[in-house]
Amino acid sequence: MSRRQRGLPQQGSTSPGEEDAAIHQRLDELVRETQDLKRALAAKGRNGYDSTTKRSREGRPRRSSQGESKRPKREAPTETVGRVKWVSAEDDAKGVGRLIVGAAMASAVVGFPVSLHAKYEANVNTALKGVAIATKRCAEEQGTYVACAPSFRENRNELTLTVVKLAAPSPVDNPGDVLTVARATDYRVLAGAVAKRARDDSASVLRAIGAAAVFAAARALATCREYLEQDGDDTDVVAVPRFSKVHVDGRDGETTVLELCVFPSTPATPPPDTD
Repeated sequence: MSRRQRGLPQQGSTSPGEEDAAIHQRLDELVRETQDLKRALAAKGRNGYDSTTKRSREGRPRRSSQGESKRPKREAPTETVGRVKWVSAEDDAKGVGRLIVGAAMASAVVGFPVSLHAKYEANVNTALKGVAIATKRCAEEQGTYVACAPSFRENRNELTLTVVKLAAPSPVDNPGDVLTVARATDYRVLAGAVAKRARDDSASVLRAIGAAAVFAAARALATCREYLEQDGDDTDVVAVPRFSKVHVDGRDGETTVLELCVFPSTPATPPPDTD
């Protein structure tokens, strides 16, 4: 760039003193121009946006003076009445049981139903054990009886255990035939057997040892409820989980197992509470 283009006098046309003065004057002009540009950019960054799109220069929705976005706020999903809990690897059965016992208390602000969402065998096992703990505590401490109704969510590995209050104790006290559930049990075949008994107004007891077997039993009950719903009548089932000690072949002493006492009930929910 030539001296003329930079706003400086031609070399040799002025004295050295005049040339220095012209250079300093040009530097002052450049400083003022730079400051003006900085102020203009700062002002545009604060409140400058395209009037046709109402969006800032970064492409984000403009914000109010309080820093809140002008975009429509996403509404929180509305949950059904009752308590909702996602059972994860960080939870334990005792904590899940306390949640259910709290819902059964007379002073509870939020009571039943309690919806336990769980995915995969470990979390479903924790959820069902929590219901078993709560079932025992509610009956002993408050005289309240609870049961759960498993159902599938988006796939066959994700279930919801809807825990509800019963009007009377479980009718399954001394079961006859017990259906043993193992890891390799086909839950669909087991569901058909339980559904057949429910149609005959008979109860079933599913005995499971280990998380995989408990998961198979829970999926069998959810599938059974689907089978009964397809019948188009008013038959449904609920389950009361409980712990039991039995002798298992190949093991010394007694082994603690989880039993699901399944009996017919009204559609989707057990008999209404009489309180």
